[in-house]
Amino acid sequence: MPDMARYDPFSPSFEHPLLNSSPDYGSRNGFRTSRAIGDIGLVDSHMSFRERNKRLRNLDDEKNQLIEDLLYQLETTQNQLDRLQLDHSREVSYNRDNQMRESSLNEQILQVKNIMDRNPFITVLIDGDNIIFTKELLSKGERGGKEAANFIFDSVHTFATTNLHHLDSPKIVVRLYADVKSMSETLARSKVIERPLLFEEFVRGLNSTQLLFDFIDVGARPDATKEKLSEQFQTSLYDCHCHQVILGCSSDSHYASLLEDTLKDSTVLDHITLLESIPFEKNLATLKDQFKIIKFDNIFRTTKLCPSQALPKGPLQAVTATLPALSRVESNTTNGTGSSSSTPAMTWASLTAQPAPVPAVSAPKAGSTRTSTPTSLRSPEPVSAVASTGKSIDRNRNGQRIDKVDSTIPNYEIQRIKKLKLCNIYYLQGPEYCTSNNCSHSHTYPLSKGERNVLREVARMTPCYYKMDCSDPECIYGHRCPQNDPNRQDCWYGDKCRFIGFGHGIDTRVVKTTRV
Repeated sequence: MPDMARYDPFSPSFEHPLLNSSPDYGSRNGFRTSRAIGDIGLVDSHMSFRERNKRLRNLDDEKNQLIEDLLYQLETTQNQLDRLQLDHSREVSYNRDNQMRESSLNEQILQVKNIMDRNPFITVLIDGDNIIFTKELLSKGERGGKEAANFIFDSVHTFATTNLHHLDSPKIVVRLYADVKSMSETLARSKVIERPLLFEEFVRGLNSTQLLFDFIDVGARPDATKEKLSEQFQTSLYDCHCHQVILGCSSDSHYASLLEDTLKDSTVLDHITLLESIPFEKNLATLKDQFKIIKFDNIFRTTKLCPSQALPKGPLQAVTATLPALSRVESNTTNGTGSSSSTPAMTWASLTAQPAPVPAVSAPKAGSTRTSTPTSLRSPEPVSAVASTGKSIDRNRNGQRIDKVDSTIPNYEIQRIKKLKLCNIYYLQGPEYCTSNNCSHSHTYPLSKGERNVLREVARMTPCYYKMDCSDPECIYGHRCPQNDPNRQDCWYGDKCRFIGFGHGIDTRVVKTTRV
């Protein structure tokens, strides 16, 4: 019996005697049979009924398999569709929730913004010890204070109109910090005002003009102005209602450090504006490009008070009571590359913190003690103002003071004494002259005579406040650069020399000796 071939029931070439009969559209029944039932004459005589039955069963199996495949494909597609519909429903629900949440957050942001903008203000912070009002305003007393307050208000209002367009009539808060008593005496001695009381009247006028303007008296405590202003600066800078901080400060390293720390937070840089009156010096000049700059014309001085203005001329006793804030000069902090003096930071207010007593013209009695003020801070004075003490000062042909320098001391010995951190005043002037309770230098080291000579040379490396004009024969500090060649106007330290601006190119040939 020949093998039965597998037939495709959907193939047009498939000619099954029972299944592949074409319809007879011309007949009554609509179909035309290829042969009459029971007529097996046309059937292959070699194919038995069993074979024909087997062939039909194979066809049924293929048909059933096709149906199963189609049903499986349908179920798989339906499952995928169900999952997609579920994911779609989940995404729709998630998007709807997000839209509601976003809408709620936007409403909250608008509410917060409305609250922040409801009471906006600009803070102006001024270091009154260094930024000083003009003579025209100060000399008017209380009336000048009122005018100054109005001028500041108008200037800040103009600044806000130009730079802060989104604010509607922001309030202006002004805080000025200074030692009022010291400043009033300084201004009187500088001939900026006629009497100290005039400055107090000026402060009263300024405080009474604008409700949010305050001139705050910080007292005589050192660095009180810097500390209070810095604290208020930090508070205002991160206050959501404060949209701008205008900072009027000096070029002191304290403020430079404060601004350097602020530069680390880029989110607040646009909220800071520097107020410039006196041109910025080195510490702030390198930072000013990072901030906005504003100037208040005709309100603050554009020049410093000159030393000749701020310090009275007279005998030694006329100055010793005026420098309480400078009673300690830190010692042994000079190094080869240091550029800043170890003398404590000074303001013209602290230089003349107390009124000068009436000069004493009589000669001191024998055995009388010296004044407790450090010798490096005594005022330059004519030799005739006090009686001779037997001390002398060597001078060159130009009348400049020449201090002897012991060049035989090895450098390693100088460096060793520096590291001991000894108090210059205590060891070179006497224990009674170091009156500070907070002196950070040693008073207990057993100093030998040879080490004392080395310490004297170390102290000469710290510039004297009175520079070449110092007339105190017992001054322990330097009046010319010890590393300078007399034939040169600078030294190998260059701009980093602590004697920059004076003490270079000094003729060291002594032509006369002045006895004092």
